[in-house]
Amino acid sequence: MRIAAPGAPVDELAALGPRGRRLAATSAASMFAADVSAPTPVIDPVPVVLDAEDWDTLSAGLIQRVRLLDALYADLYGPRTVLGTDVAPAAELLQDPAYLRSAIGIPSRGATHLFAVTSTVARQADGSWVVLEDSVDVPDGAGFALELRRVLSRCAPSLYRSTELRRLHPFFDTVRTALHRRTRTDGRAGRTVVLTAGDPDDPLRAFDQSWLANLLGSPVVSVGDLQTGSGSLTLRLPGVDSDPGDTVDALVRLLPSAQLDPLDLGPTPYGGVTGLVEAARCGDVEMLNPFGAGLLENPALRAALPDLCRQILHEDLQLRPAARPTGESPGAEPSRWLSSDPAGGDELVERPARLRLLVIASEDGYEVLPGGVAHTDDEAPEALKDIWVTVPESFALPEGAADSGSAPANGSGVDLGVLTAYPAMTRSIGSDLFWFGRYLERVDSTARLLRTVLDTSNDLGSERSASAGTAQAVLLGAVTDVTTTYPGFLDLDPQDPESVRSEISSLLTDSGRPGSLAQSYASLAHTTRTLRDLISDDVWPVIARMRGSFHLLAGSDNRPLEQGLTEIVDGCLTLSGAVADSMPRNLGWDLTEVGRKLERTMGLLSLLRATLGHRRTRAAEARIAGAVALITESGASYRRTFHAAVQPELLLELLLHDTTLPRSIAFQLDRLNSTLDRLPEVTPSPELRAPLTALRSRIGSWQPQELLRPASTPGTVSDSPSGSPSGSVPGPPSAPTPTPAPPSAPTPAARGGAPTSMLEEADAAIGSLRELATALENRFFRPSESTSRWGIDDV
Repeated sequence: MRIAAPGAPVDELAALGPRGRRLAATSAASMFAADVSAPTPVIDPVPVVLDAEDWDTLSAGLIQRVRLLDALYADLYGPRTVLGTDVAPAAELLQDPAYLRSAIGIPSRGATHLFAVTSTVARQADGSWVVLEDSVDVPDGAGFALELRRVLSRCAPSLYRSTELRRLHPFFDTVRTALHRRTRTDGRAGRTVVLTAGDPDDPLRAFDQSWLANLLGSPVVSVGDLQTGSGSLTLRLPGVDSDPGDTVDALVRLLPSAQLDPLDLGPTPYGGVTGLVEAARCGDVEMLNPFGAGLLENPALRAALPDLCRQILHEDLQLRPAARPTGESPGAEPSRWLSSDPAGGDELVERPARLRLLVIASEDGYEVLPGGVAHTDDEAPEALKDIWVTVPESFALPEGAADSGSAPANGSGVDLGVLTAYPAMTRSIGSDLFWFGRYLERVDSTARLLRTVLDTSNDLGSERSASAGTAQAVLLGAVTDVTTTYPGFLDLDPQDPESVRSEISSLLTDSGRPGSLAQSYASLAHTTRTLRDLISDDVWPVIARMRGSFHLLAGSDNRPLEQGLTEIVDGCLTLSGAVADSMPRNLGWDLTEVGRKLERTMGLLSLLRATLGHRRTRAAEARIAGAVALITESGASYRRTFHAAVQPELLLELLLHDTTLPRSIAFQLDRLNSTLDRLPEVTPSPELRAPLTALRSRIGSWQPQELLRPASTPGTVSDSPSGSPSGSVPGPPSAPTPTPAPPSAPTPAARGGAPTSMLEEADAAIGSLRELATALENRFFRPSESTSRWGIDDV
C-alpha cells in the first residue's frame, strides 16, 4: 500500500527538485551530526505525513497500549493476580531477570505508574498499525525528534511552510506542567532530576537524554551526584557544607533498573546509589519510570497483550503485536512511504518505514508526542525521516486560548498554581562547568600561542642574524614549556623547517597527546556535551566549525596552518560570547569564570617564565617581547601607555599590574577574588583564601626591573651557543626530563641566556594557583566520603 502525502508537500518537493532535495539532505545531515557529535547519518528530507484521521487512530491505540502496560505493572509489582490466570505467561515472567522482586510494593504518587514509553510501529498494507517493540525501562526519542525537525526546517524551510503541522514544544509544556503538579509537596515545588549515564561512547543516546532533560526543565545528574539517608534522596551539591534539605522528589531515570542500587539490586558498572530502592519504598522519591519496568518488554508478555487487554481493560487491543516473522500473511506486507531514492536517482520512490513514537504521562492520563523519527526499513542504507502530523482544516483553538495551551483561569497571564523551583547545581555539573572554563581558555591560549609563533618564525626564519635565531628558538621552546608537551621543541633543531613543521602538526592534530591543541579541543567538546541542558544551542554550530577546522588541519591539502589557527581563535571568541550572553549569572557562571581565570593566569605566568625568564641581547629580547605582546593582545595598550618600542621591563609592568587590561595577571586576580567571594560558603574557607591572598601579595610586590635582573653577575650575554651560561631552563615539576639535544640544535641553556629571579617567582606563583585549584575541587566537586566499587562506604 502506498501512503500518499498531501498535495502541498508534494508540490513543494517537486519545486525543490532533485538537486534541492539532495542539498537539503546533505545540509541537514551535516548539521545533525555537528549538534549530536556523532557520525553523519543519512537523512531523507521527504517526511512521513500523517493526517488528522490517521493520527487520531494511531495515538488512541498507543494511549490504550500504555494504559494496559501501566495496569500490568501495577499488578505485577502489587497483588500479582494476573500470574494466577491462564492468560499471562507466568513462567516466562517469573524467570525474567527484569522482574525485580525488590520493587514489589513501591507506591506511586500519581494516578499512573509509568511516566514514558517509546513504541515502534509500522503500517501494514491493509491499513492497520502493528507494534514492533516497546521501550519501557529506558524510553527515548524526544531529543532525536526535535533535533531532526529543527535541522530539516532550517535546510528546507519552504517545505515546512507548505503545510500546517502540530508543533512539538507545546506538548512538552503540557508534560512539564503535569510533572510539576505531580511532584509538588508541602506547598513547595518538587525537585525533579534526570539520571543519565553520560556515556561518551554513545553520543546519540547522551544527546537524546540531555534534550529530554532540557525539555522537562530538570538538571542532568549522574549516580555520583545522588546520596540517600533516612529514606530520602538528596543531591550532592558543590561544597562540603551542603544544605541537607536539598531533596529530590522525582527521579526521571534513563539508566536500566538493574544498574541503580547496588544494595538491593546487586553490583553495577556505574556504582549506583546505595539505598535508592528503600528511598522509593518510603515514598520520599518517585522513580519515573519505576523500578523493574523492563519486565513489560518481555516478548511472551507482548504476545499475550491482546488477551490481557480484554481481561484487564475489558477492551479489544487496538494496536496488535507484529506477526513473527513478518510476511506470514498478506496483511503483514508493510506499507510504503514516499521517499528520496537511496540510489541517488532524481525521482521519488516508495520505501517501508518504522515509526518511533513517544507517549508521556500528563494530568489527564497519557499523550503522544505529535511527531517523531521514522527509520526506513529495507535493504538500502537506513535513512531518518521526520514525522509530520497535519492540523485539520476545521481545527481551531478555543476562544481565548494561547498557541501553546489554555490561558490561566485568572486571566492575568500567570498560572498562580505554579511554584518556583530553585535551580540545582550538583557536584558533577559544577565540575563540568569549572573544566569547561579551563578547557575553553586552554584551547584559546594555545591556538594564539601557536599562531603567533608560526607568524614570527616565518619572519625570523628568513634572517641569518644571531638574534633572530635565538628569538626563534626561545619562542619554539616556549610552546613546549607552556603546553608541557615535552620533549617537543627542546629536542629539535629550530633551524630545521621540516622538524618544526612536524612538531607543530603533532600539536595540532594528535588528540592522544596530553597538552596538544587537539587534545584540549577534544576535552572541551566532550565537556560541552555534558552541559547540553545548560548551554545555549548557539554553541553547537561553533563547536562543529572548530571541529571542521581541525579536520582540515589534519588533511593533506596543504592548507596554511595559520589560517586554521585563526579559525580556531575565532571559534573560541564566538563560543565565549555565546556563553556570556546566555548563561545566568549564578553559581554555574561563577564556577566557569573561576576555571577560566585560573587557567589564563597559569598560562600567562608560564608564558612569561618561558620567554622573559632569561636575559639575552636587546635585539633578541625586542623580538621575543613583541611576540609576547601579540600573544597576549597587549600591543595596542602598550603603545598607548608607553609610546615606545616594546621592551621586556615595560611589557612586564603592563601584564603584571594593569588592572584594566583583560589579559593581565592583575585583572585575572581581581576577578578571581570577586568570584570566590560569591561562592557558597557556610563557614570561611582558609584553604581557598590563603593561596589567593599569598599569590596577590607576591605578585603585587614584583618589580619588573628586579624580576628581570640576572640572578648572578653575567659575563657576556651572547646569541650563540658558545656564549651562553651553563645553566639550563628547568621544566615544570611534572614535565619529563628532556632528552639530550642533537649537536646541531642550540641547547636549552643557549635558548635561555642568563637566568633571572623570574623563574623562581613564577614557579612559586604557579604552585599557589595549583594549590587553589586543588582546594576548589576538593571543596566543591569531590565527595566528602570514600565509597567502594559497590557503592557502599568503605569505612
